Amino acid sequence: MTLLVTGWVAIDEIETPFGRADAALGGSATCAALAGSLFTDVRLLAAVGEDFPAEERNRLVRPGIDLAGLTTEPGTTSRWKGRYHYDMNTRDTIATDIGVNADWKPQLPAGWEHSTTAFMAAGDPLLQREMLGWLQAPMATMVDTIQFYMESALPDVFDAFSAADFVALNESETRELGESSGIARAGRNLLSHVKRGVLVKLGEFGAAYIGEDDYFIAPGYPLEEVVDPTGAGDAFAGAFLGYLDSVQEVGPASIRRAVVYASAVASFQVEGFGPARLLTLTRPEVETRYREMRRLTYFEADD
Repeated sequence: MTLLVTGWVAIDEIETPFGRADAALGGSATCAALAGSLFTDVRLLAAVGEDFPAEERNRLVRPGIDLAGLTTEPGTTSRWKGRYHYDMNTRDTIATDIGVNADWKPQLPAGWEHSTTAFMAAGDPLLQREMLGWLQAPMATMVDTIQFYMESALPDVFDAFSAADFVALNESETRELGESSGIARAGRNLLSHVKRGVLVKLGEFGAAYIGEDDYFIAPGYPLEEVVDPTGAGDAFAGAFLGYLDSVQEVGPASIRRAVVYASAVASFQVEGFGPARLLTLTRPEVETRYREMRRLTYFEADD
């Protein structure tokens, strides 16, 4: 059982009202791969530039992550610079440098086409669709997107969605693409564009799962301090698919458990700048928080 993760491995500069991090390891694929490796073996398919620090690559060297697909290309590593507001849900993108990802042509190492699950982090939807086509009989796949492609290539975005089992969107993206002010209705509208279901990332308020015959909400873990929300959605996606990759059947019950596990892992992600907390996180810590989240949502039925 293996989870294929593809997207950006990047260098971030992050500023919040409570601190900052310069030249920090980041990127959607980084956070998703680290989160997924808590549950299953991960294959990381991404590109970095010649300027990518060796010490940052070494931080990704872990028993559960195969780096055979992490290539060094001529040019510079992708970089992102952002500033968060006091609510930590609103941010300003100050600068984005796509770097080597502008021209990167990914190639699957031999045998990777048999990956059992896959996460296509936000990126070119044409490339996402192509890479999904490389896989042979995966049991669960997910596509993410970003505003840039929603504005410039919406038909291609929907085409990529249609090739995946699940799509992950934030709240505003769900309302926009689902053409409804209500999350439930917008999610239902989007089901015609995806095979199994829509995952709506609600930030500190948790996440919702909308399937053909299911609607499930997991609360956000009540953290008293949020250090940096960057990558929380990618950590959520990686943990969601990582858990599903570890079970025998992807059904309603396992999907609900996966949403709660994903919310638990995402809550750890925001406790440090970039993926710093994921780099030290252990499965027992995740299990403890998973049980705490079950207790938070339990209530007695009426007699």
